This record gives sequence, structure tokens and C-alpha cells, in this order.
Amino acid sequence: MEVVVVIHLLAACVWVGGSIALVVAGVPAIRILEGESRGRAMREIGRRWRRLGYGALVVLAVTGVPLAQHDYAHGRSPFQTVLWVKVGLAVGLVLFSYLHNFVLGPRLQAEVREGRPQRTRPTLVVVGWISLALTLTVPVLGAVLSHLAP
Repeated sequence: MEVVVVIHLLAACVWVGGSIALVVAGVPAIRILEGESRGRAMREIGRRWRRLGYGALVVLAVTGVPLAQHDYAHGRSPFQTVLWVKVGLAVGLVLFSYLHNFVLGPRLQAEVREGRPQRTRPTLVVVGWISLALTLTVPVLGAVLSHLAP
């Protein structure tokens, strides 16, 4: 079971660390560009991150199931409550990330490319911050679970 824990933690490091790096370094660096080079840089960083980041999310889901099963006791317990909150927030994280990367991001790119008003930008920013907040919250709940495990 220790190997599964290590793989789970490494995948969490990839997702959390990569997400923070994008928010703190990647996106601000790209903002100094203008026009098509800005859009191209944003698309390229997104394409490169998706394989690694979403791969890490898949690994987290695959390793999270046996970890949860290992400590899941019968009957209602604080462990179970926190686990289900973590699962719900993790599902929310996936949904917000999908919305940000595959719906709103391409919509904003089309608005910029076509010279239309950028109405999608405020929603994209809010969804991005929610995704980051969930990215930080879910592993904290994992730490709480490790202390609640029977």
C-alpha cells in the first residue's frame, strides 16, 4: 500500500505544483505578449500541460480508490464524511478545469481571433481561480484523512 501512497502523492505534486507554476509564472509571462504570439503561446502551454496535468489527475483517481477503500470503515465516521467531501470537491475540480481549458479558453481565443469583445474573459478568470482554490483544498483534505484513518 505504501507504493500506492507514494504514487498518489507524486501525482498530487505534479497537479498542484504545475497548476501553481502556471498561475504564478506561465500566464503572467505570456501576458506581456500581444496579438497572435500571445494566443499561440497560451495554446502551446495549454497543450503541453494537459497531457501531464490531466494524466496526474487520472493517476490520482486510480490510486485514490484503493487508498480510500483501505481505510473506509463500516458505519458513519469522520473519515467517511471528509472522504466524501474530498471526492465531491475533486469532481468539482475536474469539472471546473474542463470548463476552463476546453470550453471557456477556446471561446476566449475565438473572441480574440475574430476581434469580438472579450466577454468570456471575466468568467474564465473566475473559473480559473475556483479551480486553483479546489486544487489547493483537495490535498489539504487528503492530509486530514491521513490523520482520521483508523
